[in-house]
Amino acid sequence: MARPPVEVVAEFVRVAHRVVWCSMATVDRLGRPRSRVVHPYWEQTGDGLIGWVTARPTPLKRAHLARTPYVSCSYWDPMHEIAVAECEAEYAGSPENRRHVWELFGAADPPLGFDLRILGVDEPLDERFTVVRLRPWRLRTAELAWRRTGSAIRLMGSGPKE
Repeated sequence: MARPPVEVVAEFVRVAHRVVWCSMATVDRLGRPRSRVVHPYWEQTGDGLIGWVTARPTPLKRAHLARTPYVSCSYWDPMHEIAVAECEAEYAGSPENRRHVWELFGAADPPLGFDLRILGVDEPLDERFTVVRLRPWRLRTAELAWRRTGSAIRLMGSGPKE
């Protein structure tokens, strides 16, 4: 199943939007992981879940995603509540996407939502601002997991852990 089960999405988004900040890893040109702290917004859609990360379109990030278009996003808090998303990632800097993400962050309550002008740009079409779209192929929380594997899904909660 290409779409994650509703209960996995709900639990993942609950944790991610409460913790807010995550470590996102990309892969550099030599195959080494490179991590950064980001503030994704996870949007539940008819197709499942889309993550949005605001970004400066730097040559380094562009090169990482061009070579290996996957990221890992890991959330953790001191109570050991976790949420992990393994995702296909792509720059999605169309004017429509940039406006949409600008509005998502602006409409959400803090700390998830905030005024994106804090990033040093005045509006969503500023050339120093773009967005990265994340499409999860694997989601994990402390109790649930899902992985897109052809037509099968694996939902774990009481069984063995990965």
